[in-house]
Amino acid sequence: MINWAKIVKESPIDWLLEETNPSVRYFTLRDVLGKNEKDTQMKAAKQCIPDSQIVKKIFEKQKNETFWEEPANPYHPKYKSSYWQIMTLSQLGMDRRDKRIEKACEHIFQFQLSEGGFSSYTHERALYEYKLLSKKGKKLPSPKQWAPSLVFEHQYSCLTGNMSAALIRMGYAEDQRVKKALEWLVKIQNIDGGWLCPYWKAHIKDKHGCFDGTICPLGAFSEVKKESLTKEMKGAIDKGAEFLLMHYLFKADHHDFKVINKFWLKLGFPWFYDYNILRGLDVLTKLGYVEDERLNDAVEVLLQKRQDNWSWVLETAPIGRMHTNIEPKGKPSKWITMIALRVLKRLSRATK
Repeated sequence: MINWAKIVKESPIDWLLEETNPSVRYFTLRDVLGKNEKDTQMKAAKQCIPDSQIVKKIFEKQKNETFWEEPANPYHPKYKSSYWQIMTLSQLGMDRRDKRIEKACEHIFQFQLSEGGFSSYTHERALYEYKLLSKKGKKLPSPKQWAPSLVFEHQYSCLTGNMSAALIRMGYAEDQRVKKALEWLVKIQNIDGGWLCPYWKAHIKDKHGCFDGTICPLGAFSEVKKESLTKEMKGAIDKGAEFLLMHYLFKADHHDFKVINKFWLKLGFPWFYDYNILRGLDVLTKLGYVEDERLNDAVEVLLQKRQDNWSWVLETAPIGRMHTNIEPKGKPSKWITMIALRVLKRLSRATK
């Protein structure tokens, strides 16, 4: 049984509420302490997020108050171009009320394909790849045929899920373009309840859902208000949640329930396309799955990783690859701690 009152008493709440990190302060007030948006402390924390050092460093790299790196290449280079900044800033608590965010989001929408998904390739990037491969002597069809095919093929479930979640957090929940992306995610769900990248040749023969590809769409649906979820979305959520739960969030269901990937046990932030047990727990509990006993093994791993003062360490992150590091790896993490605590709070309600 999770004793939430005891956890709160022993947790480093004051540390999480330090004004030096208004993003963590805001989410701690909201998700851990249960404050609402009208709370004066929450309002003040929210207003301070744009002026935080991390957010300022990201915006220092923005060009024309619209994009990062190259305007026609939102995915490459990884972690530094526009897609990645939208994902990161949305997790830090930024939204479209900041005109730099609104311009960046509108810029991103031009890379959404007619099916509804977001691709890691643009036409310009595909032509660049074509030239490189041609120089290496690879036989390819005409660029007019090959480039559009590559762009179409690289509509990823993880990327589309992440962008949908980010855009909803930033204030685009009612935008028809976001709704189209969510509808696409419902349509491409795998038969086993997970998700794959439906057109990617590397996955084209796969039958088993991908954990990375699954957590991102579920994360997007978790950002949708309950009253706005369609019947189809609810069905997709149930099947996707069952896919994770049947694997106890990290175990092989047909191989004596051995750990599938030890990397999934490492706690990391920010969240991009990669899966880990904390992300799985956070998304599932946010969606309302708090009473299923198949969560227990992942919760036990999480509890084993806590420090004596109920803090958690950042174990993995793309350090040195983003425009700015969020936190140092190997040190107590405000982000991991805040997320772990909100997960435990949700789970504690099921034990009453």
